[in-house]
Amino acid sequence: MEPTGNAACADIDSRESVLSCWYDAYGTDVLRLCCFYLGSRADAEDATQETFLKAWKHMDRFQGRNQCTPKTWLMKIACNTCRDHLRRAFRKHEVPKADLSSLIQTDSDDRELILDVMNLPEKYRAVILLFYLQSMTVRETARALHISPSTVSRRLETARGLLRN
Repeated sequence: MEPTGNAACADIDSRESVLSCWYDAYGTDVLRLCCFYLGSRADAEDATQETFLKAWKHMDRFQGRNQCTPKTWLMKIACNTCRDHLRRAFRKHEVPKADLSSLIQTDSDDRELILDVMNLPEKYRAVILLFYLQSMTVRETARALHISPSTVSRRLETARGLLRN
């Protein structure tokens, strides 16, 4: 596998160019994940920017991860960045506001489902967002969250049960 994980980015030498290529390919996905994770578009934009900054700073770490795609790696960074934002908000006693209306262009049933997903405990919300929203496989989700594939499967099953109720 090429270090960049993207044929269009394969001939790029500089870190900035690779990051720019990744941003073009995955920036919208990272923003969407952060928005659903944090419940605020403004916070999501900050988290997205921070995600790509962290990726740029630590790109040498990615170069050695043969089984990891850029999307998986970026989603892992995004999840961790969102967790950090939520911890800071919790310490400040702030509750993230759900201003997802700009991303939710669906009927009321789907809107309710999305809000229910946002109310899941973090460990279940993370697997649901990566698996369904980002269309990642169980294996990719496991790599992104640093858990085993069987744990991802169990959490998906539990999350589905919580959502049914």
